[in-house]
Amino acid sequence: MPVRLWSYAAAKNRNQQEERNIISGSPVSKINFILGIHNHQPVGNFDHVFEQAYKRSYEPFLKVALDHPHVRFSLHTTGCLWEWLEKHERGYFDLVGKLLEQKQIELLGGAFYEPILPILPRNDALEQFERMRDYLKKRFGVTPRGAWLAERVWEPALASLLAEARVEYLPLDDYHFLSAGHPLHDLSGYYLTESNSPPVALFPIHQALRYAIPFKEPERTLNYFREQAQERENAVFVMADDGEKFGLWPKTYEWVYEQGWLHRFFDMLETHGDEIQLMTFSEARDQIPAAGRTYLPTCSYFEMGEWVLPSQPGRNFEKFVKEFESRSDWDELKPFLKGGFWRGFLAKYPESNYLHKRMLRSSRKYYRLSGRKRNDDLHTPLLRGQCNCAYWHGVFGGLYLPHLRHAVWKELLHSEYLSDNLLHRGRKWVDIEYTDHDTDGHKEVLIENARMNAYLSPRRGGSLFEWDDRAAGYNLLDTLTRQPESYHEKLIHAVSVDAKSEGSASIHDLVLSKERDLDQKLFYDRWPRAALLDHFPGWNSLIGEFQTGKLADYGTFLKGEYRIAEMFTDGVKLACLGWVGETSVEILKTIRAVPGKPILNIHYRVKNHSDFNLDSPFGVEWNLGLKAANSFRHHISIPDSGDWNQPLGEIKVHQNVKEVRLADDYEGVAVHLSLDGAAKLWRVPIESISLSEGGFERVFQSIALMFLWDLHLAPRQSWERNIVAQLANP
Repeated sequence: MPVRLWSYAAAKNRNQQEERNIISGSPVSKINFILGIHNHQPVGNFDHVFEQAYKRSYEPFLKVALDHPHVRFSLHTTGCLWEWLEKHERGYFDLVGKLLEQKQIELLGGAFYEPILPILPRNDALEQFERMRDYLKKRFGVTPRGAWLAERVWEPALASLLAEARVEYLPLDDYHFLSAGHPLHDLSGYYLTESNSPPVALFPIHQALRYAIPFKEPERTLNYFREQAQERENAVFVMADDGEKFGLWPKTYEWVYEQGWLHRFFDMLETHGDEIQLMTFSEARDQIPAAGRTYLPTCSYFEMGEWVLPSQPGRNFEKFVKEFESRSDWDELKPFLKGGFWRGFLAKYPESNYLHKRMLRSSRKYYRLSGRKRNDDLHTPLLRGQCNCAYWHGVFGGLYLPHLRHAVWKELLHSEYLSDNLLHRGRKWVDIEYTDHDTDGHKEVLIENARMNAYLSPRRGGSLFEWDDRAAGYNLLDTLTRQPESYHEKLIHAVSVDAKSEGSASIHDLVLSKERDLDQKLFYDRWPRAALLDHFPGWNSLIGEFQTGKLADYGTFLKGEYRIAEMFTDGVKLACLGWVGETSVEILKTIRAVPGKPILNIHYRVKNHSDFNLDSPFGVEWNLGLKAANSFRHHISIPDSGDWNQPLGEIKVHQNVKEVRLADDYEGVAVHLSLDGAAKLWRVPIESISLSEGGFERVFQSIALMFLWDLHLAPRQSWERNIVAQLANP
């Protein structure tokens, strides 16, 4: 979106005013500039991504900074990145150490594993800050005074948490301040806020600078300073943003380093040292008085408000932005054009909500331990599982990326597994809980034993929505229901990532695609992808309709509400009386766990309650998130068909199937599904199409299995089938 960085007339007037001041002997107030760099890679990201980020962004930036000893900035590195660098790239520590010796940088603290702070239990949030403080003190001998706030997600109550965590200051977007009624021309300083606590200083990050650096020539930044600082004493301007934009974002490495933008930018700052004073946040806090007190609303950066909205409201919001930003009074209107706020992701994506509620449950189990049993080894996986990226989705955010979701699931399940081993003291046990786990106003059935979890939603078709191998930290149902995204309309206009373009462009302006014709592979699901989903498709239904989410269903069970018919000490019986066309049908399904074993015994009973025959296919769907579509280490076997170790990405129909075996050899996890009566089997890959900083991409989410039987039931007649679902070593 266009950004108005400066006006020629204003810059000219500023220069003339400076000349008059010099001639008259009046002092010229310096422009104070704070440059903040935030380096982050999430828990679970691939090693080659860490390595590429280091080589193309983190390392070259710090090396160029060392070549400009008068350049000073504030640097934030997240704990998950610090840990990886410590194992793989110790050179980063050497570069940071040299910059500290030369007094060129200030190290910012923050929550160690980069969580979204407002959604954490308070004890965990405070521990995250303590971990970062201890880490920086141990490695570099410094105690951070300021902090970085993940995705700048602000809620007013954070002020008291930050004060308790001994955070003195942090940067937030100018949009936060504009939304509170501050005009842009007043955002050349910092403000204090509180929430029944000592104050915390908040520094506005100018969006104009975020969009200019490093995408525009350095002189544009200089002119912006001059325009905004007119007649202001001790003006402070902040550009604090992702370090990855300096080399890792598409097309930026060539621009920033090979074409010398960063050297030119630092040269500009040094050349105009009589006009621009580079500062760190701590120096500004100590040397410049606060501009006043403020109370900011719940907010994040402007783009986040669009990303969090459901598809159609998101498209409307984008349309309104484009319409209004062409107006001359856009800057005055913008603060009142608001999207949603970050917590909306928990409503927009059930998968995000499941992760969050699993995190809260794991945290509660940890704090159920006595104080002498709690320790860092038990707490660390829980804290790592709070890393924000897998919980949301925009141009950034990794909810659509299975490896990031899986990494968070793994950490949270590992934390729970360790806590439960202490709470249950190694005994064979089965716990049944009937509770509103996902806080949607309806209760779920949670079945847990020492080896697995099986979570059922009676309200959503009696489906199984979480099935965990606890020891392996593996949720076999970690997949994603495909839904419309507001950016999908841009897909037809996307260009190949290999396409040539002039200069550099902001990530917000590029529309790239990692594959051709991805718009032909864009599908949406009519039902949530889970397991134990009960279908009554038509006789002429096709496997392709199952894959694309368009499969017709003539029953009322797929999204119907099941009731609790009976609760056992090791499981539950669910019942639903519904319809298949005009035929009254009842489904009873019983799910029971085996103490101490990763086995679910599932019994289906379908009864025709009508006075005429029921003739229909009946299907039970499973979606298994096994991570890779075409890897020899991720495979499916159908012994009855003689198909062994086949890739998960195939589309195939099998007849007379009684057994299915799936495995992730890389993680040492396997699934055996055994039937006591032969079924036809459809198997298809479920793939989503999402937008990331690298462009549009197709992502394998799960393998979907549909077991199908032909039902021919006379009035009052029943059909029964048993399924044994077992987690085992491959």
